[in-house]
Parts: sequence; structure tokens; C-alpha cells
Amino acid sequence: MTSNRKSWKELPPRITAAHRALVTALREVRECSPRTQADIARDAHQEPTTLSNHLNGGRIPDIRLLRDFYAVVEKDASAAGHGPLPHTLDALYGLRVHARKKHCACCTVGYPTTSEDAGREQPASPTVENPGLARARRLRRRTLRREIPLAPKQSGVPVPLPEGDRHPVDAAELTWPETKLVAGYLAADRKHDAGFLLWRAGMSYAAADIVKAVASCHAAGLRDAAEAILINVAERADRQAVLNVAAALVDAGRHEDVAFVLSAAMRAS
Repeated sequence: MTSNRKSWKELPPRITAAHRALVTALREVRECSPRTQADIARDAHQEPTTLSNHLNGGRIPDIRLLRDFYAVVEKDASAAGHGPLPHTLDALYGLRVHARKKHCACCTVGYPTTSEDAGREQPASPTVENPGLARARRLRRRTLRREIPLAPKQSGVPVPLPEGDRHPVDAAELTWPETKLVAGYLAADRKHDAGFLLWRAGMSYAAADIVKAVASCHAAGLRDAAEAILINVAERADRQAVLNVAAALVDAGRHEDVAFVLSAAMRAS
């Protein structure tokens, strides 16, 4: 296969031979796509820095990230008329298993806790320490089934005010174009369709666009829809992307949403 040869960084000497073999295979697969690494990462629903970390031996990728990365490169190679990739996905899974094996007492990353750790007193359940997690857990179950609770019947799309009566939301306040579509699906009891839009937003949007979508749903009185987006964010395998969304919410002053997405991420981890 014709490949897009790159000039790679030298791998750190501390990584094991098995990890080195995995990274080498990942690099050979990546070279089969003519597109930039940032484009590949975006389509694989991860941050470019995360993919770079995997390709430079900084961290062993999670299975979902490995699978999504492979699927994107395979699609690119097929579109370019190339043959099969130099490694199958199953082969990469096998290399990943070997890379994660513990070889000595100093190897701890990616391994279960020791029997000594198992004997320690476990902390209280997060839902006991933070009752708000119970709501996140219930909504998360519905969200994963793409079933969002129906919004109350109303004329137009309302926005809650600090005090006084509600008023129809001005179109300029709905910074996410899909907000009215989600509201329409919910009003028509098409919860699965609404759930799909919210899943796509949470799983693939950039941090700035997540903030717009969440703020727009809140402005339209669709709290459950806003939180469904955040739960889907928390489900991302790319934990750095979750932190990036949390940071963007902090910058936007949406501290309640920050607390919610981090609570949901605790449940997802």
C-alpha cells in the first residue's frame, strides 16, 4: 500500500518493547491516511493532543479510541483506492493487550489494584456525598437509550426568567440551530429522534459548540435536553475532551453545568 510517510518523534526509552510494538503499528496504520492528524482525530471523536500522545508512546489508547481511530483511517485508505491496512484491528487489539501486561513491580498503569488496596476501606458512594448524582444517573440511563423526558406542553418555546412570567424565546437567543428541532421532536413524542441529535452533539461537537448547544437548550427551557448533551460528553472515551468541555463551560460562567458534567463523568468512568 502507498502510505503517507511521516517523520516521527523518537519513542521514549522508558516504554516497554510491547508498547513500542503497538506504537509502531499505530504509526504504520496512521500513515495510510493522506489527511492531517487533526482531521483524523476530529472524525475519531478525540482531541488531536490525545491521538498524538498515543502515536508518541505517551499513553496506551482505550479500546474505543483505538477502534474509532482505525475506522477513520480505514475509510480514508479506501477512499484513496489503497489496499487493506498493514494491520488488522484484531491485531492491534492483541498488541494493546501485550502492551498493558505488567512485567515488574514498577509497572502500575492500566492494572487492577493490589490485594492490599482491596483491603482498604472504600469511600462512601458518590451519590451519598452528592445527591445530585442520583438525578444524573437516572437521566444517563434514559439518555443512553436516547429517551428524553417530554417537555411540558406550551405555546412556542419558553425561557424561564429569574422572576415574573415566562416569555417566548427570541430566535437570537437560540445559539444552537437544532434547539427548535429538538423541541419539536419532544412535543411530537419523537424522543428517539431528539435523543439522536443530543447524542451527536455530545459525542462529536467541539467544546465551544457544546457550550452553545447547552446554553440554547437551557434558554428554551429544555433542561433535560441540555443535561443529556452533557451526559453524552461525559461518555466520551477521550477524557481530555471532557475536561476541555468543562473548561469551556467555566469560561462561559456555566458553573452548574460544569458540576453536572463532572458528576456524570464520575459515573461514566
